[in-house]
Amino acid sequence: MNELIYFFLPLILGLIGIFFFEKWSRTKNFALGTDINKKTQNKTPEATGIVLLFVLWIIVLTINFLEGFWIQSFYWMGIITVFSLVGFVDDTKNKWGKPLGWKKRALPVIIASIVFGYLISGEIITGILIGFFIAIFSSFHNSFAGLNGWEVGSSYIICLFVSFLLIGSGLFIYSIAVLGAILALLVFNVFPARVFPGDSGTLLMGSAITGLIVLTMEKNLIIVFCFFYLPHLIDFLFLKMRTNLTDMTQVKSKPYKLLEDSRLAIPEYTGKTKYDFAKLVLKVFGPLKEWQIVLINLVVVALNCLVWLYIFGKITL
Repeated sequence: MNELIYFFLPLILGLIGIFFFEKWSRTKNFALGTDINKKTQNKTPEATGIVLLFVLWIIVLTINFLEGFWIQSFYWMGIITVFSLVGFVDDTKNKWGKPLGWKKRALPVIIASIVFGYLISGEIITGILIGFFIAIFSSFHNSFAGLNGWEVGSSYIICLFVSFLLIGSGLFIYSIAVLGAILALLVFNVFPARVFPGDSGTLLMGSAITGLIVLTMEKNLIIVFCFFYLPHLIDFLFLKMRTNLTDMTQVKSKPYKLLEDSRLAIPEYTGKTKYDFAKLVLKVFGPLKEWQIVLINLVVVALNCLVWLYIFGKITL
């Protein structure tokens, strides 16, 4: 029962922090992005994920004080900090100047991941493999961006199932802390979004969740974890890379067509259709409200996780 404190504390701190960050961002016109899938084209705080970095630091320090010192939790927070700060610099590009190029973003992320891998394994080759694993799977969280509640909601679901895998281990309290923090962000990001996570939030969630599963150093859990990302893999490798290789982030043109009744549809392209996972849903069901697309996608993510838990014998019917 005491473990639930580490879920509710980051949830409460996150809700308070995001509430005030939203107000401050709007007042100062700081890092505001446009919600392009709405007629109102609302200006929305873009870098809100950075709030969760402070929340997680408070929680990790609290856990170490109350439950005992664990050096690897600081290695974990180190990599989360690097990822989130790199994302924050990119989020604030409109405030401070030109956006970071992908090489400038990737270099510190990969270096931090490899250092983390070496620190927890003590082996150079293993550290390099862990580093690239973290960098790749953390970036998958960004593939489900563009719709209110999609990337944060899918991150929450995956973190929920990772927490299930970690029940009984010392990592469980850290996983539910991340779960609580993500839920705080989801409350503000669900349709209609009051804030966006930004790259600071997306990279934070990805590195936190992936870092936790790597810390187990259990191959069977890591394999199950990989299959949790099957929808993301389909989105990235089989949809975006095959149909939209030159604009996979979909920033050069609006990814969805906004209809008069506020439903979203697949845009009319010259040549082949540029697909992502959300547009695949639109292909199957036709035009939908934004929240309906997200709900269907989140159900797919949850069912995918359940299926793999069953296949690998982690749950029974």
